[in-house]
Formats: sequence, structure tokens, C-alpha cells
Amino acid sequence: MKKYLLLFSTLFVLAACNSGNNDPKDSTTKSTAAATEKTSSKASSKATTATSENSSSKNSSTTSNTKTQTSSTKTDSSHGNHAMSAMDELQANYPNDKFPDPATISGGKQIGITASEEQGTLKVNYYVVNEETPFNDPALNDQTPVAQFQRKAFDSKETAQNEVGQTYDPNGQQVDLGHNITGYRSAGAGSSFIMWKEGNWSLAVRANNLEQEDPVPLAKQTVEYLEGAFLPVPKDAGQISLRVAPGDFQSNSVVWQDNQTVYTIMNSDSMSSLKMAVSMAK
Repeated sequence: MKKYLLLFSTLFVLAACNSGNNDPKDSTTKSTAAATEKTSSKASSKATTATSENSSSKNSSTTSNTKTQTSSTKTDSSHGNHAMSAMDELQANYPNDKFPDPATISGGKQIGITASEEQGTLKVNYYVVNEETPFNDPALNDQTPVAQFQRKAFDSKETAQNEVGQTYDPNGQQVDLGHNITGYRSAGAGSSFIMWKEGNWSLAVRANNLEQEDPVPLAKQTVEYLEGAFLPVPKDAGQISLRVAPGDFQSNSVVWQDNQTVYTIMNSDSMSSLKMAVSMAK
């Protein structure tokens, strides 16, 4: 009986030892697994963080590029939005009016423009400038115009016609001006004149006798030019007054009536005044 008890005790002790030896292995295995999970978790976290950072960097780069492109578009748009020319701005301010072509005012030179309207009279002054100048630039007020355009309204056609001031005297010496047109030469007050008519237009060329000027060449040049160019049609009167020698912008004038409105073009150069008027008939 004692032998059995001793054997049983021995077996129990051995079983207890085996059980103790297995626990460390399980613990080690569990620790290793836990460590592996932590390492994997950290690696995964770092990878996720890196991916997120890369994605954020790409988004930031894309946003930056988008902003840069947007800014560039605005800059291009700003550069493309050029200011209106003086002539365009004049026309925008008076959309119902027609004006002379600036190219005809002074042989194609750069032209500055100012305009004002008071009591039914519109006055547009033209200046020769060295560079493009804004419409109604105050700096132009210190300069002398080379030309002027006027539009003036009257209460009646009769008053408008009287404003034109037609001058024609067919009693002078006859002069052949070409193209079957006869001019009449007269003199007075130190000047000599050639006068003739074309349709509703009366024309006169004035020469200074003291300067020994001859009105005939300019009169013939005018007839030749108007043979191929067309003036506005007066309703009912028109007057062209030219001078042989250049002077101020009031030296040469083209004036015509359109019912109750009178238009006036003045230019320091005789032929330029005609070209301005012709440009308004186109």
C-alpha cells in the first residue's frame, strides 16, 4: 500500500513539473505574438502615416499648381484688357454721332482728343501728340489744336442755313478749274478769291496778295480731289473756305447743314480739312 502511495506521489510531482515547464513556452509564444502584433501595428501605422503624408503633399502640390494657374490666368486677362483708345472712348460717349477719321486729321500722325458739350453744341478738339494719349487728358489743355469738329443744333432749318454762311460771287473773272467747272476770281482787302459751286456746296479759296499768293493752284487741286472723293450731302447748304497758306486750325473750314443741325470741320491744313469731311460721308 505504501508503495502505491509513493508511486502516485512521484507521478503527481512529475506532472506538476511538466505543467510548469509548458507555461514559459506558452508565455513566450504569447509575448512573441504580442510583440509581433505591436511591430506590425507600428509598421502599418507608419505606412499609413507616410501614405497620408504623400497624399497630403500631392494634394498640396495640386492645390498650389491650381492657384498658380488661376493667378496666371488673371494676369493674362489683366494684360489683355487694354484701355480704350481716345477715338473709341469719344464714340462711346457720343454713340449717336459720327466723327472724322483721325488718320485724315494730320497726315496720319498720332492724335489726342478732347470733347465738351454745352447748350446743344458739341466741340471736339484734335491735337498732334507723340504717343497715345487718353481721351480728355488734362495735359492737352496746354496745347493748341490742329483741328476741330463741331455739331450744333438750331431751332429751325432757316436758322441753321444762315449759320452755314454760304459765299458765292459769279461776277468775277472766269477761270477754268478743270472737269467742266468754272471758277470766278475776285479781289478785295488785300486778298484774292476763287469761288465756284458743286451741287449744294459753295467753295472759296483765298490768297494773300501781300504774300503774292495765287489761289488758282489750290482751287484746281480741290476740284481734282473732289472729282474722286465724296463730301457729305448738305440739307440744304454747305460752304468750304480754304486758304493758300497754312495757319491756325480755324484757317480752313468745311460747314454743312443737315436740316436743323450744322456740322463744322476746321483744320490748319486745307486738304486735311477736306479729307476729314470726306471721311464722314463714308
